[in-house]
Amino acid sequence: MDEWVPVDLIRLSDGRDVSLVLRTVERHEAGRARVRAECLITTDFVNARLQTNIWLDHLEEWEEALKRLSAGQDASWPQGSRGLEMYFHPHDSGWLSISVHDPDRLTVALGLEPTAEWIDEHEANRQRHVTPAASPEDKQDLAN
Repeated sequence: MDEWVPVDLIRLSDGRDVSLVLRTVERHEAGRARVRAECLITTDFVNARLQTNIWLDHLEEWEEALKRLSAGQDASWPQGSRGLEMYFHPHDSGWLSISVHDPDRLTVALGLEPTAEWIDEHEANRQRHVTPAASPEDKQDLAN
């Protein structure tokens, strides 16, 4: 069996002092509808680590959000979540404004200019979570 390593579902940085990372901190196991994760936010005035969960249906929402962002549209993710939520606003200049909101802990806004390939890279990271372990039976767990 391969050794599991954490996966960064989101990794955005300006290459200097602003970054946003959403990282899984455990392997997805069959029969579970979620994976524990942490959100790391770094700016010149904030250094935050927030514990959160990624639900399997959120991965589908992230795919849709990436499609909207690819088309130059705003996107929020995950939608309707009671926990951590992110809002992305792409600018014509290539700049990306991001708001991270956790209703119990903090709200922070940051801006950065990601690489031109960032959406493709994030879709590849999302695909790493869509594994045989995330089977139809796991999705059925969400309905219950």
